[in-house]
Amino acid sequence: MKKIFALSILVLCLSLPIKIRAQSTIEWSRDYKLKWSDFKAEADTTILAFANTVYKIEILPTNVSVDSNNHIQNYEALTAVAQFYTKLSWVYEEDDNLLKHEQLHFDIAELYARKLRIEFEKLKQEKIANFNTYSAAYNKLWTECKALQMKYDSETNHGILIEQNQKWENDIIHKLNSIKSIH
Repeated sequence: MKKIFALSILVLCLSLPIKIRAQSTIEWSRDYKLKWSDFKAEADTTILAFANTVYKIEILPTNVSVDSNNHIQNYEALTAVAQFYTKLSWVYEEDDNLLKHEQLHFDIAELYARKLRIEFEKLKQEKIANFNTYSAAYNKLWTECKALQMKYDSETNHGILIEQNQKWENDIIHKLNSIKSIH
């Protein structure tokens, strides 16, 4: 009985970080649009902005092992997802157009997560397990994603230019629809 109880406690403790992470991130989904209630951090009034979206393109599984030859063990399982960080994202002034602007930042992250999944699939088909090769693919696409995010903010004046924002939205949605989602 004591062993079963101890094992139950161990399983519970091991699952807590996963549950906490699940509550503080939202994985991109075609069926889910961000709401202002997802922006849980306190607004940073030292930044000249009405909202801030914090996202990441996460490589899964997160506990990858690399051997002495720099090969990823179980590289076939690698994938990438776009995640929104609720506890780091904030809003100072809620506005429907601004929310659409922030959603598109998350959509752009998903666009690049898809591009990364495609690159990973190519590498897997070639039976490439080299860590540096996957890391280079990630770094290249992450750099492109950040550059596009900055261009988006620049051309839309951080969402203030509603017509420009709509053009960007149409373009990104078209690109998302044209890239088959691989998971």
